Amino acid sequence: MKEEQLINEIKENPSQFRLVYDGHYQKIFNYCFKRTKDFDASKDIASETFLKAFININKFRWKGVSLQSWLYRIATNEINLHYRSKKYHPTLLTEIGNSQPVLSKQSDLLKEKKDAEHEMERHKDFTKVQEEIAKLPIKYQEVITLKHPEQLKIKDISSILDKPEGTIKSLLSRGLNLLKQQL
Repeated sequence: MKEEQLINEIKENPSQFRLVYDGHYQKIFNYCFKRTKDFDASKDIASETFLKAFININKFRWKGVSLQSWLYRIATNEINLHYRSKKYHPTLLTEIGNSQPVLSKQSDLLKEKKDAEHEMERHKDFTKVQEEIAKLPIKYQEVITLKHPEQLKIKDISSILDKPEGTIKSLLSRGLNLLKQQL
C-alpha cells in the first residue's frame, strides 16, 4: 500500500494507525536509543513521537515527504526537547481522548530493555563512537546519527531536519572530521 493511500485510510479510520506504529516503531526507538543511550527516556520519546503523529495525522498533507521522514522529524524534535529540559514530561496517554492505550506486559518491557542493553554491550566500539558523537554539537549529532546508524539518504535527512541538502552534506562532513579528531 502506498503511503499516501495509507494516510488517507488512517484519516478515515484511525485504528489503521497501528500499521504505521508496527512498521516504524523499532526504527524510531533505535534512533532515540542511539541518541540518548537511555532506555527509559528512549521508550518515552518514541511513545511521544507516535502519540504526536497519531494526534496530528489529520494535519499531515502529502507533499512527497515520506511518513518515515515525518516520524524522524518528530522524534528529533522530542530528543531535542529532552535535552533542553531538565525533566522530560511526555504527554499522558490518557490525554488522547477516547482512545485506550495499549500497555505492554512488564516482562515484555524488561525483555526489550535487556535485549537493547545486550545489543549495545555487543558493540563496544560502536558504543565508544556513540559516546564521542554525544560530545559533538547537536547539529552534528543529528546528521551523523541519521546518516550512519539509521542509513537514511541525504534527501531524507534534509526533509527531517528541514535544511537544504548542501547544508546536510556540509554538516555531515564537518561532523565526521570532528569525530575523527576525537577518536
